[in-house]
Amino acid sequence: MQAGKFAQALALLVPKLQRDPTSIQALDRAATCYLQLGDNQTAAKLLEVLLENNPDLPQAWGKLAAVRATSGSKAEAAEAYRRALALQPGDIGLLAAFNQLQTFASGSSFAARLRAALEDVQMSREHRILAHFALGSIEDKAGNTAGAFDHYCRANGLTEEAYDAELMEARIEAQLASRWSGGNGEEDPESPRLLFVTGLPRSGTTLLEACLTQHSQVASIGESTALSKTASAVRQHIAVQHGDSGWWNWLGRLGTDDLLKFRNLFWQLAFDQGKPDKPVVVDKMPLNVFEMGLAQLLLPNARFLFLSRHPLDTGLSNFMMNFAYGNRFSQRLDWIGHMTRCVYRSALDYQAKLGKALRVQSYEELVTSPELQIRAILEHAGLAWEAGCLNPEQNARMVRTASLMQVRQAINTRGLGKWRRYEEHLQPLIDALGGEEWIRQWEQWDRNAAGTGQFDPCRKK
Repeated sequence: MQAGKFAQALALLVPKLQRDPTSIQALDRAATCYLQLGDNQTAAKLLEVLLENNPDLPQAWGKLAAVRATSGSKAEAAEAYRRALALQPGDIGLLAAFNQLQTFASGSSFAARLRAALEDVQMSREHRILAHFALGSIEDKAGNTAGAFDHYCRANGLTEEAYDAELMEARIEAQLASRWSGGNGEEDPESPRLLFVTGLPRSGTTLLEACLTQHSQVASIGESTALSKTASAVRQHIAVQHGDSGWWNWLGRLGTDDLLKFRNLFWQLAFDQGKPDKPVVVDKMPLNVFEMGLAQLLLPNARFLFLSRHPLDTGLSNFMMNFAYGNRFSQRLDWIGHMTRCVYRSALDYQAKLGKALRVQSYEELVTSPELQIRAILEHAGLAWEAGCLNPEQNARMVRTASLMQVRQAINTRGLGKWRRYEEHLQPLIDALGGEEWIRQWEQWDRNAAGTGQFDPCRKK
C-alpha cells in the first residue's frame, strides 16, 4: 500500500478477510485499497461492515464520510462526520474535513471548537493550518472578508515549502527559445485520443472535466501524473545520452524508437488501473500546460484545452485553498502572480506551436453561455453533441480534487467576481501580475477566447 500497489495489496488482504471477516485492520486497509482503485462503492460497504461491529471508531466514521463525499453523497457524508465528531468532538482533521463538505456557520459549536483549538499552544503546525483554513472559509461565508483573509494569511504563513521563481523563469525562457514545429508520426489507431485539460489550478478545469465526462464517449484519468513522470523519464534519458539536462533537451533528439518507448510509458502510467473503454480520455492536470509540447510530440492525435479564468478570481481561490500536496506558489500572493504570468506566457507560446490542437476556453463564457461553449469544446475534441454535458452535477464519477464540492453543483456563475470583495487585500497579487495594464490585456485575451477559442486571432504569440 505504501508503494501504491493497491491491487497487489488486495490480493494479500482478501485471504485475511476470508479467514476473519470482522478484522478491523483488514477491513480498513481493504477499503482504502478499493478507494484508491476507484471502487468507492465497495470501499463504503467494507467500512459499513467495519462500523456495524465497531461503532465507536471515529476515524473509521471519518473515512466513510470521505468516501461518501467523493461519490457525491453529501447528506450521508455529513451524517458520518457527525457520528465521528460525537465520538471525538475536538478532532481538528475531522472538523476541517466536515467544514470542507459544508461550511459551518460562524456561530456554530463546530466553529467554536476550531477557535478554541487555536488557543492550545501545544497544537501542531499541521492542525493550526487546518484550523485557520477552515475558519477562513467560515468567516468568508459570514461576509467577514477581513477576518477570513487574516485566517488565510496565517494558514499560508505556517507552511514551510518555498516556490522557486527563478526555476520557473528558466523553464519558461527555455520554452520560448525552443524552435519546435509540432508532433510527428502516427499513433496506434486502437489507442484512445487524449484530451489534456490545462490551466491554473482553480481555473475551472474540474468543472470542464465533469461536463466532458457526462459524454457517452469520454472517460477520464483525472489529475494524472503520467505526463509529468514521462517527461522526467524523457529528460533523464536525453541527459544520459547527450549530457544535456535542460527543460527542452529532448527537442530534435527523440528517434522513432524513443518516441514509441516513451509513448508506451505514458500509456502504462496513465492506465495503471485499466484502460478505459472510451475513444476519448481526459487528462486533467492543470499545470500540464508546461508539457503540452512534449505531449503532442508523443501523442500527435492529442487535443488540448486551456482554461482562462480571471487572474484575480483564480489567484484568490488558490490563496484560500489548502491543497493536499503541491502548488507551493499558492502560499503567497506575489508567488501566485508570478506563476500566473508564467502559465499565460507558456499558453500564449503554445497557441502558436500547437495551432488548432489547442483551444483556449474562457471560464466566464463557459458558465454564462454553457451550451454554446460546450458545443464548441466537443467539436474541438471531435465529439458529437450530447445534452447531458450541460449537467455536470449528475456526474457519478468519484472526485478527489480540491473542487470536490463545487463540481457536484450545476453550472453557475457564483465564482465570477468574488475577488472584488477582497480587492483591498490583493495588491501584492496585482503588482506581481504586472498591474492593471496586464489585467486589461488579459481581459482582451479572454474576450478573444470567448469568440474564437484563441487568445488573439490577430497574432500568433
